Amino acid sequence: MPTPTAPSIPLLDLSWASSPSQRPTLLKQLHAALFDVGFLYIKNHGVPQTTIDNLTNLLPSLFDLPKEKRAALSKTHSPHFVGYNGFAEEITLGKQDLREQFDFATELPVTHDRDFTKLYWRLRGPNQWPSELDLPGFRKAFTEYHDAVQELSYNFVHLIEEAFGIPIGTFDHFFGRAAPVTTQANGSSESRTFLPPQHRIKLLKYPPSELNAVGQGVGAHKDSSGWLTFLYQVSNEPGLEVLSADDEWIPATPIDGTFVVNFGNPFEAATEGAVKATTHRVIAPGPASNTRYSIPFFQGVPLDMTVSEIRSYIPEHVRRLRKEAGGEQTVSSFLDPRWDSLGESQLRKWVRSHPDVGLKFYGKEVVDYYTATH
Repeated sequence: MPTPTAPSIPLLDLSWASSPSQRPTLLKQLHAALFDVGFLYIKNHGVPQTTIDNLTNLLPSLFDLPKEKRAALSKTHSPHFVGYNGFAEEITLGKQDLREQFDFATELPVTHDRDFTKLYWRLRGPNQWPSELDLPGFRKAFTEYHDAVQELSYNFVHLIEEAFGIPIGTFDHFFGRAAPVTTQANGSSESRTFLPPQHRIKLLKYPPSELNAVGQGVGAHKDSSGWLTFLYQVSNEPGLEVLSADDEWIPATPIDGTFVVNFGNPFEAATEGAVKATTHRVIAPGPASNTRYSIPFFQGVPLDMTVSEIRSYIPEHVRRLRKEAGGEQTVSSFLDPRWDSLGESQLRKWVRSHPDVGLKFYGKEVVDYYTATH
C-alpha cells in the first residue's frame, strides 16, 4: 500500500484537469501549493509507468558498470558538466554529498551561433553515453523518459499559468514551442528569439551509509538548475525532507505512481516570491537501509534570458501577491548582484558544485570569480 503523504505536502490529481467540474478545484489547490508550500505530489500525470520502469530497471546495472567504465564517463571530461560523479564527489554547502550520480541533459550539439564571450554557452552540449554493448537499451530508455517528462513539464506550466491568471501559453516561447512575443521594457518594444533550453536529469544512487551518524545525501538547498523540478523516487526508501514555513523538516515520503514537484530559484525570483522555491535536503540511508535511487528532472530555461525579462511576462498582480500577503517580496538568494543572467547563475552553480571541472575547462580566474563571496 502507498505510504500516505504528510498533510502539509499536498497531493494533486492531474486527471481533474480534464473534468470541467473538477478543474477549478485543481487550480485552486495548485495555487495554494505554489504560494504556500512550494512542494507537492502529482498523480495521474500521464507519464506511462512502462516508460518509467524501462529506465529505473536499468539503474542498478548503470551504477554497477565496472569502475573503469564509469570513470571513462566522468564529468571531468565534459565542459557541459554532464557525466559521472563518484561517491561523495559533489559538494553542497561546502560538504560532500554521500551519493553517486550520472548527469544527463537534452541531447544537443555544441552551440556555435551565439556570442562565446559569454562562457555560459559552453554549458550546452552532448551527453556522455554508456556504450550500447555495456548497457543495452539505456539511451533509448533514457530518451523516452526525458521526452515524456518534458511534455508533462510543459503541460504543467500551462496549469500554473491558469492557476495564477496568466494567459495560457505565456511561457511557451521559452521552450521553443511558440513564436516570440513582443514585450515592453524600459519604454521600448522588444522581441527576442531564444534557443530551446537544455533540460537536465540526474540519476542518483544513495548507498547505505557506513556512518552511525546521520549523513548528508545532499545538503539543504533550493533548486537552481531549472524552472521546475519533477522528481521520481524509485523505491520506498525515505530520505527527502522539505523545510516548512515553521522551519521544521517534513519527510516527503515516496508515494507509488507519483512525481514530487518543486519550484526552482528562477521561478521564485521571476515572480518576486509569489511562487515559492522551498529548501529541501536528502538524508543518506543508514547502515540498515536499502540503496535509494531517485531521478530529478530539471526543466531548463534559456541561458541568455534574464530574470528581468521573465518578470516582464508575469502580470503585476502575480508579482505583488507575496507583498500583499505580508511576506518578503524578493526571496530568492541565487542571483548575484553582479548579473541578472540565468546563464551566469547556472555556470556559477556548476562551478561551485564541481570546482575540478571548472578549473579544467574554465580556468582558475573563472572559478575564483564564481566562488568568491561579494
